[in-house]
Amino acid sequence: MRGTKRKISLASCEACGAEEAKYRCPACLKHSCSLPCVKKHKSDSGCTGVRDKTAFVPLSCFDEMTLLSDYRFLEDSGRLADSITRDRHRLPQQKNQKARILRLGAHRLNLQLRLLPNGFTKSRENTTFFNKRECRFYWHVKLLFPESSTEYRERRVPDNRTLKEILTPYIHPTESEPVKRQKLKVYVRDSFDGVRVFMKVENRKCNSMR
Repeated sequence: MRGTKRKISLASCEACGAEEAKYRCPACLKHSCSLPCVKKHKSDSGCTGVRDKTAFVPLSCFDEMTLLSDYRFLEDSGRLADSITRDRHRLPQQKNQKARILRLGAHRLNLQLRLLPNGFTKSRENTTFFNKRECRFYWHVKLLFPESSTEYRERRVPDNRTLKEILTPYIHPTESEPVKRQKLKVYVRDSFDGVRVFMKVENRKCNSMR
């Protein structure tokens, strides 16, 4: 064992090759003699210099530094687990507060509102909120254009905005955005009189979708 330690301590710097090595990279175990050589090693090899804390370490190479690193890794894991646990308790409270405000707004405006449970993807993506001061909903709207296989999402759409105003940036013959108009050209008309908008009926079985 002493012979092994002696060999490592007398190894040459693998960056300059001229000086005796003083440091060993925690990530790739390359030897270097000084800070400039450490930086050169990282620059030339792209090495991060950060030890892979989950990598296998042979018993012959296991030393006090490895033991200390493993101990700190376990401490960091414990702190992360504790933080995640606290966040899990905090997140439902935030979600429940948002849901309470949405239900309150729906009641004030005499709207029928149905909310998905917090864990659902649609629930996480939904940015709809109720502005209590304005007494107004700002909806998260998903626009599907099946003939063009295209989908757009509009956020913060006030509840007094008409469908024509929502669709104008997409399919109006002159006022829409050129890129969107080209992509949705099958829907572009001289007037909105012939445009029909359908809303999916929710809470139906997959084989009876409307």
